[in-house]
Amino acid sequence: MRLIAFFVFGSLLLMACEDTDNDTDIDPELLLVNNFIYDNMNNYYLWNTKMPILDPNTQSDSEDFFNKLLYEKIDKWSFITDDVDELNNYFDGVRVEMGYSLQGYYLEEGSDRVVAFVEYVEPDGPADKAGLKRGDLIVAINGGWITEDNYADLFYDEQLNVGLGTIENGIVYDLNPTVNLVAEELNINPVLQTEVFDVDGVKIGYLAYTSFISKFDDHLEAVFSDFKNAGVSELILDLRYNGGGSVESAKLMASMICPASCVGKLFLRTAYNEALDEAIKNMYPDTYTEQFEDYFESNGNNLDLSNLYVLTTSGTASASEMVIYSLSPYMNVVQIGEQSHGKYYGSITIYDEEKKHSWAMQPIVMRAENVDNSIDYSVGLIPDYEMNDNYEYELGDSEEVLTSFAISLIKGSGTQTNKVLKSVQKNACIPSDVFKQMENPLKYQMYKNLLK
Repeated sequence: MRLIAFFVFGSLLLMACEDTDNDTDIDPELLLVNNFIYDNMNNYYLWNTKMPILDPNTQSDSEDFFNKLLYEKIDKWSFITDDVDELNNYFDGVRVEMGYSLQGYYLEEGSDRVVAFVEYVEPDGPADKAGLKRGDLIVAINGGWITEDNYADLFYDEQLNVGLGTIENGIVYDLNPTVNLVAEELNINPVLQTEVFDVDGVKIGYLAYTSFISKFDDHLEAVFSDFKNAGVSELILDLRYNGGGSVESAKLMASMICPASCVGKLFLRTAYNEALDEAIKNMYPDTYTEQFEDYFESNGNNLDLSNLYVLTTSGTASASEMVIYSLSPYMNVVQIGEQSHGKYYGSITIYDEEKKHSWAMQPIVMRAENVDNSIDYSVGLIPDYEMNDNYEYELGDSEEVLTSFAISLIKGSGTQTNKVLKSVQKNACIPSDVFKQMENPLKYQMYKNLLK
């Protein structure tokens, strides 16, 4: 769920569509958008006191103007688009894409050449239909090398020819034939894979979940219903490729995982900018605390778990991290994999309800806090067992390296030797977070309703 209209806080809001006296030659429609940006950023943006003083009536590029207002020291996530419909579709899981998740790597230190591993493919998407699978290595695009300059084309172009390959002793060997891909409109179901392992009589549930999309909450509940009916007493939650999404969906998931005693206890506390805090308190003088706090809810599919084993990478962000740090004070949460992205802030969607323009903003408006406020906002969540991601097995396979290690911990047989990365292929590449940043910025969003 997300904010889809403007909330009016008395004199707090300045309407973006007001006429503005100016002597500039800037297009009136551009002025309308610029004032929409400036007024709402002043009102809602978490770091509104850090914004530079800029005259919206003298800015010739609205997107550039928005970016100038951001508090770059912290904010790496706020963005703006001129297509609100596409934005809303994305949040609903309706996306025109190839249907794969990739992680790019430099081929070697100092090299401009990039290769990309397929992390997973969407069932029945273009990549799946073309035969791509987890672990495939993309080494070429449209007949040439992949570099920083064209890496993003793997996500944004609607037609591609990609070349697959292998790496042996640091040398890339091309595989034939190449693969043609044509983007399609997909309805992304974030429930990617589920399994129930029976290990020495212990039922272990496994869920690979790629995004918190509220439209699929019923499906998420059905998964936990199946887990409960199967007698699952331990859970492996695979959030390696989950960049965030709806806070309400994150709360739903956490409410089905946590000990039954968590019902009614604090899930999340939010903090807004000082002026917005005060405005909310003035609107709700008797119940304003309810606007700042979310609580674990009763759910018939609650597994009443004592332990949770979470698999993470640097792509685990936002609402995914929220599930981890909100549950940690109440149960034993074991994080396995890589340090998470480190995004503990949420955004709302702001657009013109009267449709005088098609622009929409996704600014950071709140900071998240767990019950004991134990989050280190300067870094991502540090794993208890640090292991690199690995593409040797399909997701949900009990032999997959991170899943296998989680199972060994549940059995009480986990050892240091399990932490060694098995994939020789991946060790040949130099990782870089720059490639994750080239993907759609929505990959790392946590969005919520501003008011309840």
